[in-house]
Amino acid sequence: MGRMYIYTIQAMPGQKAKFEGDTSVKYRVRRVNDSIAVTKKGRSEIIRENLEYDEAVALVNGFNNVEGKSQVIREEVARKKNE
Repeated sequence: MGRMYIYTIQAMPGQKAKFEGDTSVKYRVRRVNDSIAVTKKGRSEIIRENLEYDEAVALVNGFNNVEGKSQVIREEVARKKNE
């Protein structure tokens, strides 16, 4: 079983980052629900907008950390059910 949510950083619409971590543009954090089929609506949502790059990276890292812990718990529950 894979991770349920995938978090990404994108430049705000109308802005283009010249390189990874470009501080001259604002960013947004997007979450994709990996358990929903690609063809379905509602798979992706914007979590935060108008962030500095460092804020966006910290947010994504925090979300990924929590998601990783949740995945471990889900796997443990599934393993116990199968015993």
